[in-house]
Amino acid sequence: MTFDYCLKIVRPKSRYTILSFLLVSLALLAYCARQQHELDNIREDLQYGSHPPPSATRLRRKLQVFNQLGNYLDPKSTASREQATHINTRVSYVTSFWAKVKGEKADPHRREVEAALLANIHNPHFDQVVVFLDREDNAETCFEFHQAMSDLSRQVFSMTAEESNELLSIKVKCVDVQTGQPTYYQMFKNALSDVVTGDVVVLANADMAFDDSMSLARFLNPEVLVVLGTNGFSNKMTANIKYIYEEVMGNHHGGGYHGSEADRCAVTRSSWDTYIFHKSKLVGRLKEENFKRTNQRGESIFFYMNEIGAENAALWAVQQSYPFSSHNPCERIHSWHFHLTPKKHKARKIPWLRVIDLNSRYKNPERVPEPYAFPLKTIIGAPTDCAPTDNCFLSL
Repeated sequence: MTFDYCLKIVRPKSRYTILSFLLVSLALLAYCARQQHELDNIREDLQYGSHPPPSATRLRRKLQVFNQLGNYLDPKSTASREQATHINTRVSYVTSFWAKVKGEKADPHRREVEAALLANIHNPHFDQVVVFLDREDNAETCFEFHQAMSDLSRQVFSMTAEESNELLSIKVKCVDVQTGQPTYYQMFKNALSDVVTGDVVVLANADMAFDDSMSLARFLNPEVLVVLGTNGFSNKMTANIKYIYEEVMGNHHGGGYHGSEADRCAVTRSSWDTYIFHKSKLVGRLKEENFKRTNQRGESIFFYMNEIGAENAALWAVQQSYPFSSHNPCERIHSWHFHLTPKKHKARKIPWLRVIDLNSRYKNPERVPEPYAFPLKTIIGAPTDCAPTDNCFLSL
């Protein structure tokens, strides 16, 4: 409620005396001033990354108040009305992380993953963060994982132990699993499990960090599956995302620190690390056989995320389960790759069975075999995709 709006309310009518009008005006303007003051305080608290965050309970309460007040600040605002229709849409971030084996030497990339997880836990556009912790018998459990993330929250955001533990208890769900490195099929099954409470699921590699552009996920068109090519790691990152990486990593990056990571979004639409979709469209529809390929022993087996070509095979498999249209709006929703340490690809003991096709451009023997699928825009500058300039992948 603004002062201009308040003044419109208290315009005198002929039946009011000047004195009564002044009294009513003063009382109403004083009330509006208090509301404006409270709104200013809320905005200051919600400056992501600028100040130590308030406790989770107080932040949640203020977010609710802010959303309510925001709809009244400009009653004619189309954006306000659109946001109001999506206010109850929940967004869950889902990923998989390997548990630290007790006594094992620290892995520099593990620290990078923890930095990305911390950024996503503190991202206000995720209502829930679900981590499937792949562990061995002598590895740390979800209890130790929670403790490690609580310690990082206190280190990076100057939170108290009570504040960090409260935030984690409200927002983070850690699930102990002993399935080994998850296949693509297992990852989608995880995303569709009952522990994931969001309407919209963001399924990604654990070393991907997201900024405020993730707010668009709440508006995703239910008939669209979004894939995101990474924007890499560079000075283009928002200050708060880069700050988190630098605070967590410190001197932990070691000799593998390269200083930058390629902006895949600027080069191709044929590679991605993130999937965004409405959970309800895939529940009960996922087809296991579509996530398998044949190896040289004639065995039909699952493929993994970090294999060459796996993302194209996985998109094809998902589209056999539900006829999504797909877009790669990586210019609109940014993902930052926290992987400056040396990379590793999964090496198969038994190679894939290759079908010789002289017309195919995919001849790498380590590549997951076809069939593949691609988002609508696979060539930079192609006119077939409206995502970079329009809101065709959203429901507004």
